[in-house]
Amino acid sequence: MQDHTHELARRLGIDPRVLALLVAAPWRPASGDGGTPPAGDDDPPARGRVFVGVPSPSELRDLDLPADGLRHFGLTPAELRAGGWTDADLRSAGLPVPGAGPDVDWFVAGEPAQLMLGLAPYGPPRLARPRTRWDGHLPVLDPVEEEEEVRGLAGCTDPDDEQAAAVRDVRDRLLRRARRRLVHCPFCLRQVPRDDTTYGACHACASRWLGILH
Repeated sequence: MQDHTHELARRLGIDPRVLALLVAAPWRPASGDGGTPPAGDDDPPARGRVFVGVPSPSELRDLDLPADGLRHFGLTPAELRAGGWTDADLRSAGLPVPGAGPDVDWFVAGEPAQLMLGLAPYGPPRLARPRTRWDGHLPVLDPVEEEEEVRGLAGCTDPDDEQAAAVRDVRDRLLRRARRRLVHCPFCLRQVPRDDTTYGACHACASRWLGILH
């Protein structure tokens, strides 16, 4: 598969060697179109913590206040969504939608996949641990809830400065979580994610040696 490391480095304004040192290389698209499926605008609001006193976008408009003024509450888009905002509310307020929205391109590194890098036209790049979701018979890689923004990555020129160290901390934390979920297939001895096994075997060996079709 084609290596997209140089493309990512160009979009981040960073030398590809620095990108490889700080995060990983090579990088490839997480899915055929370079991203994950967008969430629908009419998705029901997420249920979770309710933040009392945080107005809705329509209430802000009625008060003639900018929706992005909510930043001074110190609430992240994820917390606003947990408080009842829909993805459409966040987009109308000019705020990034947590996770893989329609404008987020996700790329993956590692074999098996162990790290995801998301780029969007707004906000800083983000790193996440990948998880396999099956769409029929096709595996699709999604970022899990541990997705983290990495503000020190874009434009980084010195792999030894404090911002670079902060990026490596995020990278190492996600990689440790990803690698704890890897096991060796007892037939071919390749490393595979635990969630992608059947009776401990990778899907290819389960089909060949155990007669299990996926």
